[in-house]
Amino acid sequence: MTLLKRFILVLVLAMVSGMLSGIFWTPDTSFDRMQVKYGGGASQFLVLASGDRLHYRDQGGSGGEVLIFIHGTSASLHTWEPLIERLGDRYRLISLDLPGHGLTGANTARDYSREAMVFSIWSLMDHLSITSATLVGNSLGGAVAWAAALDRPERVRSLVLLAPSGAPNTTAAKSNLGFKLLDTSLGQGVLKKITPRAVVETSLLQTVVSPHIVTEAMVDRYWELLRLSGNRQALIDLANTPRNRNAWEKLSDISVPSLVIWGQEDGLLPVSMAATFDREIDDVRVVMLKNIGHLPMEEAVDEVSDRIINFCMATGC
Repeated sequence: MTLLKRFILVLVLAMVSGMLSGIFWTPDTSFDRMQVKYGGGASQFLVLASGDRLHYRDQGGSGGEVLIFIHGTSASLHTWEPLIERLGDRYRLISLDLPGHGLTGANTARDYSREAMVFSIWSLMDHLSITSATLVGNSLGGAVAWAAALDRPERVRSLVLLAPSGAPNTTAAKSNLGFKLLDTSLGQGVLKKITPRAVVETSLLQTVVSPHIVTEAMVDRYWELLRLSGNRQALIDLANTPRNRNAWEKLSDISVPSLVIWGQEDGLLPVSMAATFDREIDDVRVVMLKNIGHLPMEEAVDEVSDRIINFCMATGC
């Protein structure tokens, strides 16, 4: 293809993209409206030294063991609410929206590295005067949890990892529509301005095994919080953040008791990845859940709750 033809093709694509943006553009949602709809009575905000906010909830019992819940990519602290409800007053239960997610929103530095995510955990623990806690993480949140255990092991009592990312993947993953779009610069450019609700719904349905858990309210929540001003760009920045592909080699340095839970039908992070955690972490229990996908805490909330309670009884959390 000649240079002139390439230029014309790029120009045509740009014109089509511009027209599509004008027709299908999905606007940002406002923080005030999202706070009213998704904040709730338990929601609180910490203003960090940078001036950025951190949205969190402090629920459950006031004493005893502390569990901190860390969600995955494009999710929010709401993903943990069914599990937190089941755990009740047994523990002090803290959840947060990671930088670039939920009501925390984008940060001024546009830093969504693993280190920045871990720093948000320490900032929240310091604010709440928590010396150490059990970290519970799903997907990206699982990777943040085990990275935190390596960063400051004295502050992590134990780990509960639900389909955590960060280990080598030797099996081709099915992914979902949203992540496939994030894998290309064209897809990123579209998602920044055009985020149809149908894309969010399809992605969620491709993430779980049981479609009944993907309710209208759940789709609306993901869709509206993703469109909170700055969050779509933050998701793209996160997708483009360089990753340390060899970080998993330090998993063997984790010394705290660990519970790893994986859905056997997980298409995003295949169950074969669990073998790395089983092999590398010395004090680990690995649980496989039949007919469960990437969100065990929502797909199998009762079993996950029981597993956590039994784990905490055995280890002290």
